[in-house]
Amino acid sequence: MIQKSFTGKSSQAGTRSYTAGQLGEDLALRFLTRKGYRLMERNFRIRGGEIDLIMEKDGILVFVEVKLRQGSNFGPPEEALTPVKIRRLLRAICHYRSERPQKNRRWRCDCIAIEMTKPRTAK
Repeated sequence: MIQKSFTGKSSQAGTRSYTAGQLGEDLALRFLTRKGYRLMERNFRIRGGEIDLIMEKDGILVFVEVKLRQGSNFGPPEEALTPVKIRRLLRAICHYRSERPQKNRRWRCDCIAIEMTKPRTAK
């Protein structure tokens, strides 16, 4: 797993993608909780943006985007974090922070990239 910081389909394909996304979030959550992070919220959504995981450690709020790829046909998972997706993520972070104002609270945004090499094997 890599942790990186930075300040017309069928319904069956959609279901498969959703399941892979949930699996990725579950793996990332388990990884982070083992590292001492505490889950604050999961799948915070607004119109035009989403935050997969909101964690906290040592007083720092950590907004986590999870990217999972099954195989390497389309490149590494972190390449799926495009400038458009980053803008949507930052929009959701701004909205979250405006709803829960905490003066001078430090925060950061991380991306966890997971590559599934074989069924049920994460790298």
